Amino acid sequence: MCYFISMPNINWNQITNNVFNNFNRVAQNNVQNTQQAPLEQSSQQQNAQQTLQQFLPQTANQLSKTVAELAMLNKQQTADMLKELLQMPKNFEQFLKQLTVNSQNLQQNTALLMLASTLNLSQLASLLQTNSKEAMTNLYQMLAQYNQLGLSMKEEQLLEFTKLISVVAASSTSDIQSLKTLMLMYLPWLPLTDPNAFKLEYMENGGMEASEVVDSTTILIATENYGNLQADIYKTKEDGIKIEVTTSQTFPIEELVVLMREESKKHNVNISINHLAKEAFNKEKNEEEQIKVCVNISSKVNPFLLLISNAVIKNVHTIDEKESLREERKERMSDGES
Repeated sequence: MCYFISMPNINWNQITNNVFNNFNRVAQNNVQNTQQAPLEQSSQQQNAQQTLQQFLPQTANQLSKTVAELAMLNKQQTADMLKELLQMPKNFEQFLKQLTVNSQNLQQNTALLMLASTLNLSQLASLLQTNSKEAMTNLYQMLAQYNQLGLSMKEEQLLEFTKLISVVAASSTSDIQSLKTLMLMYLPWLPLTDPNAFKLEYMENGGMEASEVVDSTTILIATENYGNLQADIYKTKEDGIKIEVTTSQTFPIEELVVLMREESKKHNVNISINHLAKEAFNKEKNEEEQIKVCVNISSKVNPFLLLISNAVIKNVHTIDEKESLREERKERMSDGES
């Protein structure tokens, strides 16, 4: 059976009103700390507080500057600050490592340890729930400081973070929804709140027992410039990774192979790629369409396959974005000549 996971419907206006109605109360009362998550919480809390201090200036002039900077954050910066508020590493590998690798085994090849592991989705959901509560408290405290300094601020300046944290909190009610949110957080160019940009589905196991399910992931990507791409990623018996890539005939597969070889060297795990070009994977270029991703994953969620899936998606996006930039330069040169 296949389950389609969609983003929950959230009343952003209600959330915004709740935030701004409550931040005065938070400023006047001591907010109790939420239960610590099991993943190196003390050190991550310290890092989060240090990051927050960058956004909690002590003077009105500094505060005005910070307001402008917050309004100008790009997607990557917004994603990084969101992870800091949620006390999560910026690096996807580091996060997966913390979830799956025992600290006593860190001297071994962590990629192979992750390859032999299964992601605990219940632990992930619990972590997102606990940390989203703490992140919302931190936002209240930031708003309270603005109020204490006697300054006014527009709701939209921090509304985006309120929305994003609320999405994370809502996703924690479902294990598989938590996984979708996690992957989106480490693909910052895909909006966390856009259900059409990213789909996550369970693969059909065909009645097989859980012990017989093969660790695998299938990625379907609709690019802007090269048509569609499908990548089937498998765990091999030799503790390696096999990727079968099907693309349009115009896709520069050599570029993807080079980028994935870098991943292979980085993790010291063999990654082999087989390529098949199909004319049927072509589609007309749509200037308005953003790259879209659908991930089909086996019920045994292998953390290293998630990491490689993340790398494939990012690398395809990089290749597609380069082509878009080349097209833009050609158009500018053509306009200049005319």
